[in-house]
Amino acid sequence: MSCDKLILGLNQNVSLVENSDTYDYFETLYLYGEAGPPAYVVFKDVDYTNDDNLRQMNLIASELATLNDTVLAPVYSWVGVFQNYIHAGNVWDNACGSTQASTLGFDQQMAQFVQIKIESPCC
Repeated sequence: MSCDKLILGLNQNVSLVENSDTYDYFETLYLYGEAGPPAYVVFKDVDYTNDDNLRQMNLIASELATLNDTVLAPVYSWVGVFQNYIHAGNVWDNACGSTQASTLGFDQQMAQFVQIKIESPCC
């Protein structure tokens, strides 16, 4: 697994429709916010079926959250939540079907995982 350095490019508003909600949000963020733009960590050549890789990715997200001088919490990552979902024996078993998911392959697990609604008890 490796990480690529992403080069900072143009302001995202260059590609947005002027006066749209998203455009206005980022304009307000730049005018009044003290935080910079969102940052993304992109992993390359990751075997997501390898539990150790998922643990390492989750650890990286956790460690980023401790960089108080340069990273503002919260740091969001799908990896930890996905691990909770696929490992039976947690609080999501009945509400989210994770018992069934733990018996499936990665592709089917991910297909079910992305169907969970944000408003559900699972999130």
